[in-house]
Amino acid sequence: MKLPFGMTISSPHDVCKLKRSLYGLKQVSRAWFEKFHNTLLDVNFTQSQFDSSLFFHTSALGKVLLLVYMDDIIITGIDCGLITKLQQLLYAAFHMKDLGQLTYFLGLEFHHRANGIFVNQHKYIQDLITLVGLEDTSSVDTLMEVNVKYRKVEEDLLDDPTLYWRLVESLIYLTTT
Repeated sequence: MKLPFGMTISSPHDVCKLKRSLYGLKQVSRAWFEKFHNTLLDVNFTQSQFDSSLFFHTSALGKVLLLVYMDDIIITGIDCGLITKLQQLLYAAFHMKDLGQLTYFLGLEFHHRANGIFVNQHKYIQDLITLVGLEDTSSVDTLMEVNVKYRKVEEDLLDDPTLYWRLVESLIYLTTT
């Protein structure tokens, strides 16, 4: 990092204090969320006590919900005027853009129909199947081979268990969502 133009250091022990976070540093996400949090509180949103990434505002027209995960934000509610004002505020403060109607978020696919919103995880499951190289296999009714004799093995079963761990983690996420 270089000093701003025209600034000099008189001693090798002098330091410069940053007034804002720099992109790429560990503190950036915390500083960004703090600014985001304060911006929402300034416009009378309340942070959920159960999920710190969920904010809500209740008006005479209804409730508006905002969910933030990393740099993805979902805004929903009945008060369209408040949603529009909130979008304008977020654009002005954070230079965000509206990506339109929600279609995909954290492995969940959203399909908007006249009779409601339907959610599935088809793409997430297909990505898992591709990850483990099972695209060309067929489905079976039984998850395990029948009549297999297992024996205790002292050596490691997997050379690199990373893929196995990732798969188990993904399957746990899949079953809880």
